[in-house]
Amino acid sequence: MSIPTIECEAAMSDAVLQAARAAMPVDPAIWFADRQWINRLPEKQRPLVPLLVALLDSTEAVAKAVADNAWDDSCPLDRRVAETLANHCYRLGADITNASYAPDASAWSLPSMSGKELV
Repeated sequence: MSIPTIECEAAMSDAVLQAARAAMPVDPAIWFADRQWINRLPEKQRPLVPLLVALLDSTEAVAKAVADNAWDDSCPLDRRVAETLANHCYRLGADITNASYAPDASAWSLPSMSGKELV
C-alpha cells in the first residue's frame, strides 16, 4: 500500500509530518483495539486516518502540557496566541466533519447503453 504524498506549507510542519509518517507502523491497525474500523475506510484513507489519529493524540498531549505549564507557573498564555491556536483547531474539526459530507460514489452507476431503460 503506497502512502499518498502530503506536504505542509511550512518547512517545520512538513518535517514534523514526515517524521510522524516515518514513525507509523506498516500496519497501523495494531494500535487500535477495534481494528475493523480501519478496514471500513476507503483504501485511499487507510494510511491517512490512523496518521491523523496519532497526530491528534500527540497534539492533545502538547496542548495539555501548555495548559499545565501556564497553571504551574501562574503565567497565562497570551490571549491572542490562545485564540489563534483554538481557531486552528476549529478549522481542523471543520475539515474532518466536511469529509463526512462528501457524496458517496459507491452507489453510482452508468446506464447500460442497451436503451431498454430509456423506454
